[in-house]
Amino acid sequence: MAAEWNGKNGFGQGTIARIEATIDTCPKALSRIASYITREPERSARASMAELAELCGSGEASIVRFCRFLGYKGFRDFKIALASDIAYQQRAQPRAVPEAVARVNAAVLATSAALSNDEITQVARMLVEARCINLFGSGVSGIVAELFAYRFSRLGLVARAFQDGVAAAEVANKPGGRSVFMVISETGLTRHNEGLLRLARKCGAYTIAVSGRRMPQLGALCDAILLATPLSPLPERGETSPAIAKIFICELLAQEIKRLTAASPDNA
Repeated sequence: MAAEWNGKNGFGQGTIARIEATIDTCPKALSRIASYITREPERSARASMAELAELCGSGEASIVRFCRFLGYKGFRDFKIALASDIAYQQRAQPRAVPEAVARVNAAVLATSAALSNDEITQVARMLVEARCINLFGSGVSGIVAELFAYRFSRLGLVARAFQDGVAAAEVANKPGGRSVFMVISETGLTRHNEGLLRLARKCGAYTIAVSGRRMPQLGALCDAILLATPLSPLPERGETSPAIAKIFICELLAQEIKRLTAASPDNA
């Protein structure tokens, strides 16, 4: 089918060029449709089947025949491919795979170089000794917080993650002797994170931040900060790549937690 992913081009990429190539080879009724779509691709992508038929001076049956002539199952699949090709042409070229790998690799290596063994051991010991670990993050950081909680739970620790600020505030506001409140954030310190950290610290919890930025205000609110080096160039909105350096930190903590647990007298 024409809309398949071929491993080199994105879904729909090249659709307009293919339509243009059929103008002189397809039946006259379909050629008229092809000519209109190549002149007005954006308007065609927004139109319903009835609207497109009227714009092309054709019938709806001819529109369906045209879509199938190009190899699509129907009008809906054709519209998706057309819209995808328009979007592809309008946006900047996506990063090549080697560049994307180098960018993430550089961030992980810089994160590793910036973190000391003492920092990792300090935080891991807080986590091992805590009666419970509460994590908070929003957006992509919320997903990362869930992964941290999952990893710690698999190591036998009591950990849970929150993406809802109200629920996180209720937990942070409980007396926190031997508890840990950890914030995951790319930007360093939002007003929401600041409020949660203040609340948790006031209630006696150890406070930890895994952050893409080290800020003086954050240092005043946390017992420990683990810096995940930001990507360069900075990530686009919605990009998930910044999560990788934070997940790397999670694995560093997990390895140290395993070491500390194995060395505990309880396991002797």
